[in-house]
Amino acid sequence: MARVIFENVSKQYSGGGQNAVTDLNMEVHDQEFLVLVGPSGCGKSTAMRMVAGLEEITGGRIIIGDRVVNDLPPKDRDVAMVFQSYALYPHMTVRDNLAYPLKLRKVPKGEREQRVNEAARVLDIQQFLDRKPKALSGGQRQRVALGRAIVRNADVFLMDEPLSNLDAKLRVQTRAELIKLHERVQTTTIYVTHDQVEAMTMGDRIAVMSLGVLQQLATPQDLYDNPANKFVAGFIGSPSMNFMDVNLQAADGRLYAVTPGFKMRVPDTKGRMLERYLGKTVTLGVRPEHLMERSRLEASTPPDATIPVKVDIVETLGNELFVYLTNSGVTLTSRMPPDMQLTSGQDIEVAAPPDKLYFFDPQTEQKVA
Repeated sequence: MARVIFENVSKQYSGGGQNAVTDLNMEVHDQEFLVLVGPSGCGKSTAMRMVAGLEEITGGRIIIGDRVVNDLPPKDRDVAMVFQSYALYPHMTVRDNLAYPLKLRKVPKGEREQRVNEAARVLDIQQFLDRKPKALSGGQRQRVALGRAIVRNADVFLMDEPLSNLDAKLRVQTRAELIKLHERVQTTTIYVTHDQVEAMTMGDRIAVMSLGVLQQLATPQDLYDNPANKFVAGFIGSPSMNFMDVNLQAADGRLYAVTPGFKMRVPDTKGRMLERYLGKTVTLGVRPEHLMERSRLEASTPPDATIPVKVDIVETLGNELFVYLTNSGVTLTSRMPPDMQLTSGQDIEVAAPPDKLYFFDPQTEQKVA
């Protein structure tokens, strides 16, 4: 069983300062494809390198399978790592690059050849076995790097931003190949990326990190629908969620979100959980795709549940529009259908379905629930 467990794992580099990773508790299930995602410097690569043994941990335990590996050297951890830079030997053929980790482990020649040929078949690189890396494209080199991990038959694959050097089209293609590869080999995989689109499309579960702290661990859909805090809500989704600081006020037995530019009725379904913020400021969040023009809303949407805005910029993408809106200096982004006839300077009203409004505590930034 090749699960990976982080127990109170921390990493602080010499010289003090903020921890690169702080009190990380997380279990990667056997055969799971788990994605570590977050902005640069969030600690995701450090967490992976600690699993590989390339970074010493400052505190806590890392368990692979049933073994605590804190004091094991990298070669004894039974993990295979795929680097961003491919790390192929330029003077060796693809065949020799694939076979090299097996030679180091003194695997018999016959078994080496069998494993190399099988990995080449799985990755569809048999025709490149006698070429050297310089004769391959970026996508082909990445498949060779993956093949070198596969021949190891390791318990865990570690992938550190393996697609970041590829162009956009090839990145999408290779992403699909990686998903199919995982379905075939079913090896426990930890995948690091800063690209939330990669994370959402590839991961069985996603661990979102910021400033060395795990913010939320959940399935892609759960992260999207139920972000634990403002950071996760803003990081997951493209374009990112709109945020507005609003003051909650009561009038006529209802609750209203008030700013200098609008007074919007808060859905009754949200009222009870927001009672303790009456007279205080909270952060209102709404995703661009949920912010719709008044005519596209249900007829039951009351007029005082809308926000008056001015159209600033309209970007046409063919299948949709990105519309940038302003209200008293606050900029909002909306994704609208391509048949909307909008022009800069136009005054419209927008609103979101009641269940698509999020509220966050302004101090803790945790979702109000």
